[in-house]
Amino acid sequence: MVRVILFLALLIQLKSALPQSTDSVKQKDLVDVIFGSKREEKLNKQRSERKVYFSILPANVNAAGGGRAVITAVNAAFYLGNPSTTYLSNVYIIPVTDFSMRYGLYVKPTIWSANNHWNFIGDYRVAYFPQYTWGLGGNPPEWERTLVNSNYLRVYQHALRKIAKYLFVGPGFAIDNYYNIKETEIENAGHLDEYEIPNTGSSYSSGMMFTVAFDSRKNQLNPKQGGYVLATLRVNSPVFGSNFNQQSLFMDSRKYFRVQRKNILAIRSFYWTVLSGTTPYLDLPSIAWAPASGIASRGIQTGRYRSNAMLYGEVEQRFGLSSNGLIGGVVFANVTSVSEFGTQQFKYWHGATGVGLRIKFNKYSDANLSLDLGFSDNFWSAWINLGEMF
Repeated sequence: MVRVILFLALLIQLKSALPQSTDSVKQKDLVDVIFGSKREEKLNKQRSERKVYFSILPANVNAAGGGRAVITAVNAAFYLGNPSTTYLSNVYIIPVTDFSMRYGLYVKPTIWSANNHWNFIGDYRVAYFPQYTWGLGGNPPEWERTLVNSNYLRVYQHALRKIAKYLFVGPGFAIDNYYNIKETEIENAGHLDEYEIPNTGSSYSSGMMFTVAFDSRKNQLNPKQGGYVLATLRVNSPVFGSNFNQQSLFMDSRKYFRVQRKNILAIRSFYWTVLSGTTPYLDLPSIAWAPASGIASRGIQTGRYRSNAMLYGEVEQRFGLSSNGLIGGVVFANVTSVSEFGTQQFKYWHGATGVGLRIKFNKYSDANLSLDLGFSDNFWSAWINLGEMF
């Protein structure tokens, strides 16, 4: 908490040292800073005429199970129709490796057809992904931690059709395949061995998704107005190739309030639960594994809490620090609870707070370079991202 206060004080001092916002100040991003004012006018003309806006970010982040993961994130943003009537599409490509124990490739497209008639949302991952687990329930002790190693394949694809202004419905398909599962660093008994179904070796879950969404955000890379509500029912069945019969529900809501010209108050909450059937251990609702876009639970360790149901809430204040839009900051707080296993009883609530810096990476797609620090009891984490966290 002391580090949060010191970082916030630094942001306030930085803001006071910068000129105040004015509408007449020319907007800048990192490309302008790197290439300087002499080439700025020519370069901006070339960039403004492009059909696709690229942002590339090499960075280091913490990896589960120890070590460092090197991530080079590439984001391509573009319009498939008139920008006044069509939302900004974007595709993330994120290769991951620490050259020893973790590697993978993530591809996350969000495509809007002309006039937003269709919205195609994908999440594709192939990775060797070690992760810690502490068992099930709302407040497992730290000393119960074990390490689960596995290979992972995820294929999620939604196809949403507009049926009214801001309202979309449609089907989807989902695959979660964990294989070569092995639990290590066990002191007493392994969590996978104690679970109600065998989870060593592999688990394969696949099924249909049915989604209703309300989306009035014009730019999902950096929402500044509007809101977002999503409800997805997932039905896993052997009919679709799954090893398990299972139904789950995920509901996500987000709202963005413009407090001042450069200040945005962002609020998010979600509920994720197993409705019925048999769920593999690694598919249960857990920290940082929600089936949605964006990053949640900053400041709480991945997989720290896991159960059959999860509640989450977050509030974030986003503010400008420079008049040219180059630098901004955020302060945030979130709270998470998972149920006592097998119930809908939420007895324990776990909070985290944090601060972050925003640097305009591409002023044409409005993509920020996000640098965040999150803190909770006995843990802290650093996040680097292209775009806002939610």
